[in-house]
Amino acid sequence: MKLLSDKFSISFIFKTLDINPSSYYYWFKNHQAVEDYKLNIIHLIIKFYFESDGIYGAPKINALLLREGIDISVSTTSRFMFLLGIKSIITTKFKPHKSSMTDKEKSLIINLIKDLDIVKVNQVWTTDITYIHTIHEGTFYLISYLDYYSKKVVAWGLYDNQKTTVIIEVLSTAIKKRNPSPGLIAHSDKGSQFRSKDYRAFLKKKNIIFSYTSLGHSCDENAAQESFHSLIKKEAIYQQKLYTKQDAYRVIFNFIEGKYNPIRIHSSIGYFSPHEFENSIKLD
Repeated sequence: MKLLSDKFSISFIFKTLDINPSSYYYWFKNHQAVEDYKLNIIHLIIKFYFESDGIYGAPKINALLLREGIDISVSTTSRFMFLLGIKSIITTKFKPHKSSMTDKEKSLIINLIKDLDIVKVNQVWTTDITYIHTIHEGTFYLISYLDYYSKKVVAWGLYDNQKTTVIIEVLSTAIKKRNPSPGLIAHSDKGSQFRSKDYRAFLKKKNIIFSYTSLGHSCDENAAQESFHSLIKKEAIYQQKLYTKQDAYRVIFNFIEGKYNPIRIHSSIGYFSPHEFENSIKLD
């Protein structure tokens, strides 16, 4: 199919359509400049987004665009990101779902640590599951148990499922390492695995008491665990690309065993690392 300009000269087209050539070239020059400007913004947004490993949302990317001398608002940056189909991976909100718990199950949902005076190690362990995404092998699940008092990760595991069996496996490892006295409280959210009969039976067998975040709770009822998972993602997992489970395991191991437990200080325990803090006190 031939273009119109292949059959007729540009001057003939201008004359036939009664178009002023200088007006057309002025329009074309400015229109092209606008398109180039937009393409430059799109290029920079994609560049900044992937350089941050998907962590940065519109406010941070907008700040970087301003540094590049581009006068653009956060709302406009957000609109570009929406059109590109990208958003921060750490601000994704999940839709709340209606609880499927029976009245009997709800009666067992009691938060035992909300007003508890926690004064020693092996008094309360918190636990949770968080998702770890890899590029080539999909999603895996990090399960960890944290000593509430010392902030130490007492056991963890990375699995390709989040079944009750693997949660019990991680807890078994923690028990072997710590040998807690009867009456230890295992505090978690209300996930089905933590409410299962098998999990509760295991706790009972080991003289451990279960505790849950309250019905309709806010995330601060398991704040220590939420904080740890947020920390490991921001300081380790989001800092590099994870292609396989082996990559993820290596990064998690290096962070927990090489940094978090032995050397990362916490203001809540007097600016000691969990390992240093536990060494400074008598363990239960």
